[in-house]
Amino acid sequence: MKNVIAFYGGHDASVTFVDKNDRVRVIEIERHVKQRYAAFSEEHDHRSFGIGTNKRIEFLDYLYDNISDPEKVDTILFMSMSPNDIELVNKFFPNAKWKEMHHHQSHAYCGHYQSGFENSIIFSIDGGGMDYGNIITTKAFLGDGEKIEQLEDCKIDFGTAYMSIGKYISEIKKKPDDALAWAGKIMGLCAYGKVREEWVEPIEKFYRTISEYTHNKIAFRDNSGGNTIIQELFPNTILTQDCLKGEDSYDLAATSQFVFEKLLFEWMKPLIANHKDRDIVLVGGCALNVLYNQKLSEYVFDTSMSKLYVPPNPSDCGLSLGFFLEKFPELRKRDFVYDGIELLDIEDLQTHVSDRNAKEVSTKEIVDIIKRGEIVGLVYGDSEIGPRALGNRSIICDPSFENMKDILNKKVKFREWYRPFAPVSMLHHSNTYFHKVFESNYMSFAPKVKEEYQEKLRAITHVDETSRLQTVSKMNGHSVFSDILNELKDRNEIPVILNTSFNIKGFPILTTIEDALHVLDNTELDHVVIEGYLFSK
Repeated sequence: MKNVIAFYGGHDASVTFVDKNDRVRVIEIERHVKQRYAAFSEEHDHRSFGIGTNKRIEFLDYLYDNISDPEKVDTILFMSMSPNDIELVNKFFPNAKWKEMHHHQSHAYCGHYQSGFENSIIFSIDGGGMDYGNIITTKAFLGDGEKIEQLEDCKIDFGTAYMSIGKYISEIKKKPDDALAWAGKIMGLCAYGKVREEWVEPIEKFYRTISEYTHNKIAFRDNSGGNTIIQELFPNTILTQDCLKGEDSYDLAATSQFVFEKLLFEWMKPLIANHKDRDIVLVGGCALNVLYNQKLSEYVFDTSMSKLYVPPNPSDCGLSLGFFLEKFPELRKRDFVYDGIELLDIEDLQTHVSDRNAKEVSTKEIVDIIKRGEIVGLVYGDSEIGPRALGNRSIICDPSFENMKDILNKKVKFREWYRPFAPVSMLHHSNTYFHKVFESNYMSFAPKVKEEYQEKLRAITHVDETSRLQTVSKMNGHSVFSDILNELKDRNEIPVILNTSFNIKGFPILTTIEDALHVLDNTELDHVVIEGYLFSK
């Protein structure tokens, strides 16, 4: 195991390896280079997520210094690496032989082998990747213990079609070449719109047209066929980027979400019905659509009592772990969620404690702080894997305070007004506050907040009454979150907190003390707790 590196080089690049402490680590390169969606491969250097040669070398230096025995690395499992990338990596690991992996197959490995399920049907859904020389966007597999077999493809490119709607929506803040960020924003915005029945059929056609372009290797940005369909919905509007706003943009997002769900269900339901004895695994970037996940989980539970599992890293950032788990069966069914990158400047902690007069803080004191309506950043241990902050790099507060959502969006997160925030609750308390709760350690589902608690939990209740819930249990929970929630319960307070990712605007989830203190100094964040030390303004 120590002789193998798994290396995915596309956007959301990651590396999985055994470190000097004999621990399997999953390092998302964006966290090291501080660049969202970072791709290692030179093939992406013309894109906003390309990192350039210097950062590639810096990352390889870090990898070499942290790997268990770099001189003995003899195998590199890889995907999305150019010949020049391979040549560069070989300078650090000259004895390695390279074995190429396949996109959706690796998503399937990542999901099934983390799920703990013996028998599963696996759905891998995203904007496309190369499998055996072909672009595949949507694929089903069967997982039987240690074995995964291909079941069938679906020709619809759900990921690209859903994302590309954002091109026209002015409420989505854009930077050059940042389309990877649009999908999550559309999911938040769609709650403000309504489904226009007369748009359903054209947008279905839009999804299928986009898919034809994908499978013919034509980028969606040049998709005149898709543009023509949207133009027909708005005959009096000159169709350009950001040309739609207000009700039109909300309804476009809502109708696209409806079509996304409709077409996915049409493909998935017959397959699920034919495999009722199996649990469900959902992977690929589209597995981050918590609105669909909630409906799918309710459906499979009601029809077959099956479970739905979404791993913490279903998007491309989980591919390298998928490679690694396929290679090493003994690692399967383990929880890797907090095996991400360490604090890169942890050796400076005591200096910062001394310079800023930080004090050790108790759970009771943290609860006192949030019950005053103050906002706290939490930094503990190694980072979570995947795109959700789950306690080790989180910002938390009490969701019952008026305008807390607006304060966070405007003055701490600096993001769009319509984007919701996530609650955290102990699993065994969750049904008191939320409808149809499924275990959700990784914020994978969006149950509705019960009516009697919507006003009391206003900052985590979205306009459609949903909430992207993280559940915490004694067996699979974050210890700091568990302690905070239990302290709230002991005080007869509602044991629900708000959790959002701890990052600097425009950057990925942070991984240095310096960056955490930068946020404290330059936003309306009130405090930061770093490894049990309280830093205040």
